[in-house]
Amino acid sequence: MDIGYISVLLFGSMFLFLLLGLPVAFVLGGLATVFTAIFWGPESLFIIVARTYSMMSTTTLVACPLFVLMATVLERSGVSEDLYDMMYRWMGSLKGGLAIGTVIACTLIAAMSGIASTGVVMMGMMALPAMLKRGYDKRLATGCILAGGVLGPLIPPSIALVLYGTIAQVSIGALFAGGMSAGLLCSVLIIGYILIKCHLNPEMGPAIPEEERADWGAKMKSLKGIFLPMLLVFSVLGSIYSGIATPTEAAAVGALGAIVCSALHGRLTWKLLRDASYATIKVQGFMMWILFAAQAFAAVYMGMGASRMVVGLVKEYQVGWWTMLIGIQVVWFLLGFVIDAWSILMITSPIILPLLPIYGFNPLWLGVLYAVNTQTGYLTPPFGTMLFMMKGIAPKGITMGDIYRSVIPFVITQLVCLALCIIFPPLITWLPSILFN
Repeated sequence: MDIGYISVLLFGSMFLFLLLGLPVAFVLGGLATVFTAIFWGPESLFIIVARTYSMMSTTTLVACPLFVLMATVLERSGVSEDLYDMMYRWMGSLKGGLAIGTVIACTLIAAMSGIASTGVVMMGMMALPAMLKRGYDKRLATGCILAGGVLGPLIPPSIALVLYGTIAQVSIGALFAGGMSAGLLCSVLIIGYILIKCHLNPEMGPAIPEEERADWGAKMKSLKGIFLPMLLVFSVLGSIYSGIATPTEAAAVGALGAIVCSALHGRLTWKLLRDASYATIKVQGFMMWILFAAQAFAAVYMGMGASRMVVGLVKEYQVGWWTMLIGIQVVWFLLGFVIDAWSILMITSPIILPLLPIYGFNPLWLGVLYAVNTQTGYLTPPFGTMLFMMKGIAPKGITMGDIYRSVIPFVITQLVCLALCIIFPPLITWLPSILFN
């Protein structure tokens, strides 16, 4: 059968089953198995086993469970409480200051965890009630937490960038440096939006009353809340950028550092370690099933001639550089409405990676664009996972409709960040070029 018809049948079946609500891992793995047996015979099923074994032996993936463990321990350690208290004291006197402080806190939490849910859960439980109590618009309060929280998959240590670097054979340290630049740019744009919005409509983010504002002594005392987070960030990222440790070794440093932070806060117990370990196993198991299934899916599709078809179509229709780049971004963005970032990478990489030498795309730059683009998927309905997580922790009075509407301006802000990174590639590549030549 022609590869064009196979592509329609394969991807049509995939989207049909996903829309029916079947788990991504079972859909991808099941289709890979069925199509392999039908087109190549049952004796060819060893391809799936071989591809899975190859993925299991990739040592860089060891960093993923360690980063997840670091995030789950931090979530229970009390570090975020001191961090938010510091932001509250320093930023509360500004219009929109609590929202700005929340975004800054989320940015620091992202640099400690690399996972979107960590910042959303922490700030949703602490910052959201504080902002609502002081008269903040509920959509602004909810939206800023969601927008800041989803910086986790972009700002290193980002598991999404670890997976991309493993598949595309790109330096993970360099990807982390590029992700840091893009993540800080996105954070600045979010803060800029809040400042403008609260300047035009002060009632949306009123400053805290003067009698509640901290004096300079209390502000300086609160700075201790940022010491441990910054020490942890520098120990993880600094060891990578300085060449002292590989990303996998740095992940181990981060996991140990999170346990030490928890001990210093008096929260380290066997129950905490047990719960954090269980949560890590659940997340990592979910991730690895997707990786195994998607690798099998990719192997089957590539073996049927997908790369030759894509290259042939590109040459036949003479698709331009900008057209192809924008097309890739649109596909990633639309897929973010229905599946998670990890699945998007695994599904599209067999088609996109062969195009890199043809169009001369910088794989590091494209990888960070992938992270910037797909982080919006955590906020876009109908399957934006952070939206449902926020609903689960939001106080009464905040409806699902409020949450959906709250993220619209912040999704636009993230798309502006994506556009800037596309138009000005040095925004991503300048830091990796300095640190990694």
